Amino acid sequence: MLVFVGVLGVMGQGTTGAILGVVRDQTGAVLPGTSMQVTHQETGRARTVVTDSGGRYRVPALELGTYTVQATLAGFRSVVRTGVSLTVGMEAEVNLAMEVGAVTESVTVAADAGLVQTTSAQLSGLVGDQEIRDLPLNGRSYDALVFLQPGVSLMNNIDRQVHTHVLNGAGPKISVAGTSFDMTAFLLDGTDIHDHTNFGSGSAAGTNLGVDSILEFSVLTQNYGAQHGRVAGGIINAVTRGGSNALHGGAFEFLRNNVFDAREFFDRGDAPPFRRNQFGAFLGGPIVPNRTFFFVNYEGLRERKSDSRISGVPDLDARRGIIPGISTAGNPIPIAPTVVTYLNLYPLSSPGGRNFGDGTAEFFWQFKRPTTEDYGSVRIDHQFSDNQYVFGRLTLDDAQRTGDREFPQWTIPTTSRSIFSTLEHKAILSSVMLNVARFAFNRTSPFAGTGSTLPNDDELTFVPGRPWRLTFTADPSQSGAPVSQLGHATIVPVRLPQNIFQLSDDLDWQKGAHALKMGVNFERIQNNIFQSPRMGEFVFEDLASFLRGRPNNFLSGAIVDPRVTTAMRMSMIGLYFQDDLRASNSLTLNLGLRYEFITCPTEVFGNQGRITVDLYQASPANAPTTGVCPLGDNSSKRNLAPRFGFAWKLLGGERAVLRGGLGVYHNQFMGRMLYATGVIGGATNIQARAPRDNAILAQFPRLPFAQLQVSGLPSEAGFDADVKTPTVYHWNLTTEYQLPADMVLRLGYSGSHGLHLARPTEWNTAVPTFLADGTPFFAVGAPLKNPRYVSIGNFRTDANANYNSLQINFVKRFSRGLRFQTSYTWSKSITESGPFQAPQSTGTPSGSLIEFDRTADRSLANTDRGRVFTTNYTYAFPGNSLTGVSGAVLKGWEMSGIVSIQDGLPFTIVENFNPSRNGVRGTIQRPNLLPGFSNNPISGVTAGCAGVAAGQKLGTPDLYYDPCAFQAQAAGFYGNLGRNTVIGPGVATFSFSLVKNFRLNENNNLAFRAELFNVLNRPNFGLPIKEALNPSGRSGNAGNIRELSSNARQIQFGLRYTF
Repeated sequence: MLVFVGVLGVMGQGTTGAILGVVRDQTGAVLPGTSMQVTHQETGRARTVVTDSGGRYRVPALELGTYTVQATLAGFRSVVRTGVSLTVGMEAEVNLAMEVGAVTESVTVAADAGLVQTTSAQLSGLVGDQEIRDLPLNGRSYDALVFLQPGVSLMNNIDRQVHTHVLNGAGPKISVAGTSFDMTAFLLDGTDIHDHTNFGSGSAAGTNLGVDSILEFSVLTQNYGAQHGRVAGGIINAVTRGGSNALHGGAFEFLRNNVFDAREFFDRGDAPPFRRNQFGAFLGGPIVPNRTFFFVNYEGLRERKSDSRISGVPDLDARRGIIPGISTAGNPIPIAPTVVTYLNLYPLSSPGGRNFGDGTAEFFWQFKRPTTEDYGSVRIDHQFSDNQYVFGRLTLDDAQRTGDREFPQWTIPTTSRSIFSTLEHKAILSSVMLNVARFAFNRTSPFAGTGSTLPNDDELTFVPGRPWRLTFTADPSQSGAPVSQLGHATIVPVRLPQNIFQLSDDLDWQKGAHALKMGVNFERIQNNIFQSPRMGEFVFEDLASFLRGRPNNFLSGAIVDPRVTTAMRMSMIGLYFQDDLRASNSLTLNLGLRYEFITCPTEVFGNQGRITVDLYQASPANAPTTGVCPLGDNSSKRNLAPRFGFAWKLLGGERAVLRGGLGVYHNQFMGRMLYATGVIGGATNIQARAPRDNAILAQFPRLPFAQLQVSGLPSEAGFDADVKTPTVYHWNLTTEYQLPADMVLRLGYSGSHGLHLARPTEWNTAVPTFLADGTPFFAVGAPLKNPRYVSIGNFRTDANANYNSLQINFVKRFSRGLRFQTSYTWSKSITESGPFQAPQSTGTPSGSLIEFDRTADRSLANTDRGRVFTTNYTYAFPGNSLTGVSGAVLKGWEMSGIVSIQDGLPFTIVENFNPSRNGVRGTIQRPNLLPGFSNNPISGVTAGCAGVAAGQKLGTPDLYYDPCAFQAQAAGFYGNLGRNTVIGPGVATFSFSLVKNFRLNENNNLAFRAELFNVLNRPNFGLPIKEALNPSGRSGNAGNIRELSSNARQIQFGLRYTF
């Protein structure tokens, strides 16, 4: 008789898994000295250990796949357990009971491991080979499946183009457990592949190709062990596929065409042209059976796609100087001769487009967006001896995509090249001790340039030899001014190559009831930036000031500035100790400690510095002090991260478990975060600002740049004097129960508290006067705190955040033709921190409203989604036993699907001017909320007000929120409206695939796939225009939505041959 229990746990580290358990006799007594052999069925590799005095065994660092476990002891029958599947980070608990008998006799049982985690407090999810292969993937980018796990959400309420801007991280923006999307790490075979932004892995095409080279990946959301560091949020850990003793491979082609697709909501006429071909092949097998294996993969993407766009242009009356409320036909605004050339660059408004009644109207156009990508990967695995293993993997990816601007005359050509390489050596030092050493070199090199179809574009520039831009919004990162921008993007052309050299060593030691893991990892980071000095940019307060030729701001880089080319160097060192202690048969404790720090970043050309300033002294004392550490005393050297967890088996069995944990996680300052603060290189910006520089600004468009170089005001930025490492405390309490029919239910509470979070502020505001009740007031003409600078950015680390959630996960492992996973998250995330980087990827402008009062920005986090529901499934139709004609027609059918329903993201209503007079450039001013109105006015109908007709339905793309709820505050004061009070449109999608498998023979299969994305063709809208007020009153396009956050229904066909 054989009694066994198999339970799933989580190991958490790297690219492997473990098998462990206890061996007993029929009476329940433990059996020390039992020989335990585990054999990898795909490669034939075997490992042997011996149970200790407590009958325990553990075989760590096993490659992924299917295993056979055999127990042998003199006087007992041998026990063989087959079909034990091991996935990334998994600890498969296989407890065996042996019967008295001859060792030559054996009992064999075929059964997989169980589903319940019994050895770790870690919250995580697995996306296995079957899900990657079967589920409908739009673009065949494997990261699209990350969002199947509870606690994970996508920042996709913003327009789709933002998420593929190569300089902001071309991959998706992923928030895990309420943390910011720059707190999520991507690992490939255990090594870090983040780029300079850490916003998300991805090429210029916005994809992570290589589906066929990815075996599986795990998503670690909370309370992972001390072996992981650098980030305070989630970790996506992908493992590549290796070869086996059987030669296997395949080829595929996927086809997309607009004739199959539905028309998008904002399309005028037929769906725009769209052609996509994705193709590739893969092959793996033995070089030397049982010893050396290979796997190679290539994938190509060729796409020619046009997207519908809506831009704001002056209407026909405005072109004649007539703007409602400002001028009339009898008394038009005299159009300055200097603006005529630029006014004529605006296309005429489109027939059928909306006229907003403020001199602006809509222009519809289509942008042609060609995309090309080539991905290749090769992996070699070799076994030197029974105790020595090594594998090496090289991945190359090249992509090109042309990005768009606000009008068809200008483009942003982008490229990316990524090189990811890993070499790993595994040494079995004894039956209880194993060491894994790993080296990696990973390089990313994104580029964004300038493109124009205008033959005289160079003649239009404001600064000779540089790109130019003309804009009507104080903060160009927040689109939505009634008149769209002319010209190029801000900081292009620019290239941002980054090299990361990684070394790590991990020791795994099984010592009785203690599973000890300890190690060290080292990263050397070379982060470079090659860019031109900042373009010349004129900013107009409104359309009327443009027609008069009266800009109120000009911004550019210095004429001679060595800091436009910078090279940052820094290192990160981490040490950890982890003890997973089996305190009893029912209780496992996870005890960990991590110490991790970064070295002070330096710049090769000596351009690192630190601002030390008495803000109220009008002196140059605040000039950056070079040659010092920009992080001050580098608080990361004091960062200890203890981590505790437990897993307690309930009800005296293996089917139910209660798990919980608490841990400290640090988010290290790296890459773009240091450039964004200005402490490492970065060009010096110079501004001319009305009314101080009216004489200079009046010379638009031929600015006397040499004069500006002398009289214009520079800007600088730096960290606060008391900079701290952003830190997040994570905790959870979770219960899991294994149900019949291979199902498991997980229900838990998950929370976190963030502190020392980065908060961008402006040091150099106007000097306020404080009223008796403490209210700040800015008088007319109030001087800047330091009038020698127009702006001094202060990046403080004093913000806090809180996250609380209910998470439910219901999973059925594939059996009887069916597999599914359903997850639900109900959460709330509160923070005082705005977007540190890439504000255009959120619904909130950059920077805090009040530098000295962080509580003024306490609100829903930019990443907050109240409710997120996802379900995915695969069903194989019965009938595989049929033969003949009926078999040819009916067997081999499968269907899969993904359903996702999410609440919208919050955003902030702002003013497109600065009534507070606080001297801060940027659209961060918030208006007053009028009495009797909700701060989230998105339902019902509007009662109407000046410029807004009564009776219009709210919550629509024409008028998402009620602009009548807001009013400009009294001059000199801040508005009373909070941050992130309005909730954006929700997102709901259903994607479906139908597959017909044609079994050519036992080893060859041809699959035809039909995949439908957004089957119900639901328009998922992006965020509306947030600028509700301008100097003339309410903005005519306030609350208007111009963009979708997902595609309309698209259909993809594919053929896939495998052998």
